[in-house]
Amino acid sequence: MRAVGRNDSCPCGSGRKFKHCCLRSQDVEDNLRVRLRSAEGALVPVLFSYAAHEFGREYFDEAWDEFFLWNDVPDDIANSKECGTTFDPFFVFDFVPDAAEEPLPDGWPTEPLALHFLHYEVESGPELHREFIERACKSPASFFVVEAVFAGRALDIKDILTGRRFHVLEQSASRTLHVGDLLFTRVVTAGGGSIMIGACPWVIPASWHIPIIDTRERLRPKGLLSREDLFDFDFEIRQAYHEIVEALLHPAPPVIQNTDGDPLELTTLTYELGITVNEAVERLMPLATLRGEVHIADDVRDATGALMAAALTWIKAGNRKHKDWDNTTLGTLRLEGSRLVVEVNSARRRRRIEKEIAKSLGSAATLVDATITDMTEALGRRRERRAITPLHLATPADSPRPPEFEAIEAELARKHWDAWLDTKVPALGDRTPRQAAKTASGRERLEALLADYSQKSVSGRTAFEPDIGTLKRKLGLG
Repeated sequence: MRAVGRNDSCPCGSGRKFKHCCLRSQDVEDNLRVRLRSAEGALVPVLFSYAAHEFGREYFDEAWDEFFLWNDVPDDIANSKECGTTFDPFFVFDFVPDAAEEPLPDGWPTEPLALHFLHYEVESGPELHREFIERACKSPASFFVVEAVFAGRALDIKDILTGRRFHVLEQSASRTLHVGDLLFTRVVTAGGGSIMIGACPWVIPASWHIPIIDTRERLRPKGLLSREDLFDFDFEIRQAYHEIVEALLHPAPPVIQNTDGDPLELTTLTYELGITVNEAVERLMPLATLRGEVHIADDVRDATGALMAAALTWIKAGNRKHKDWDNTTLGTLRLEGSRLVVEVNSARRRRRIEKEIAKSLGSAATLVDATITDMTEALGRRRERRAITPLHLATPADSPRPPEFEAIEAELARKHWDAWLDTKVPALGDRTPRQAAKTASGRERLEALLADYSQKSVSGRTAFEPDIGTLKRKLGLG
């Protein structure tokens, strides 16, 4: 995108020339950002050197262990992504050695390193440096959500735990972050401007917004946290952060489910039949009949009209999980010669069809083979072997679909999302979206949930992706 020229119309939409409108305020913000980054860049290295010279490696190691809560502490400090990012402000502005278990070595500070340095070592210096240290030591780390992006210039972010909002002057971060992204960082306001320091080296997806709200409500059930609470709950907040990082770096295999919400377990049951295909189909017909229609296919008959082979679709009305669905396919029963082969995709359906076959066919059907594949376990094994071969999934761009098919899909999607508005959602505290939209806490969760949906969307490539703008309008979220 071309930079805005001084004589161009101002991008704010005022109709005035850029030089007479927002240019001056942008110059002020640029100067503030440079001053604050310069203060941070001057102070942090000096404080690291001071700590190394005055208190030695043991002091650093104590802080390193405590930052990771004494659990899975990285041995390779130089190559840890936390070193040079999240750990640095913790070390100089937060960490206070704990004397609870044993006396501290003589001379070790009993306050954050930066304050100790300011109180005992600094006689004079730039006023901004002093203000920066004092403010940074009062600015604990927290979780933030990006609410607005001004590319190359700034971000508007909200502290999820306290509800406080900040306009932070960020040049590089504002080029990579998007609305809905989450951060673990701290905001320092000094000299009339705010910047983020020690931002975590990973962008946290919007899917973690609601779990962070859950953490906040466990810590303070009746409202938002105060800044003092952030200090009091530092251990719990950092623990939540490390758990999120662990999940991002080592994601658990997804729990793959069928349309009823059961864990996916591909099962093939093979029966030896003691009766003809014709008789077996007659006995099993009720499983494939819905509203008077028999769902049978691939039928082969002999010269007398007797069935020699057929495939029955095991079907039921409605769906446990999707209230707007008319029916659900539960499995397939293929009969040929003296064999019945049943295919289902969950343990619950397998147990049910075994009972149905025993009831319908009795001793006329003998189970001779069962092949079961747990898809979640299979995917986990493939991940461990690092041998997952990406699959190419057909998309509209790959294979054009008839317009009538797209119309049917669009109508099904519309019905699904209309029904979703009145479906209880666990992430909303088992409230429906319409119910959640009536309270401030519910609206916060709804906004987080919709941001997650938006991030997971693949730009309208399927009709079932939600129209976030339409959903927000229907829920009165603007």
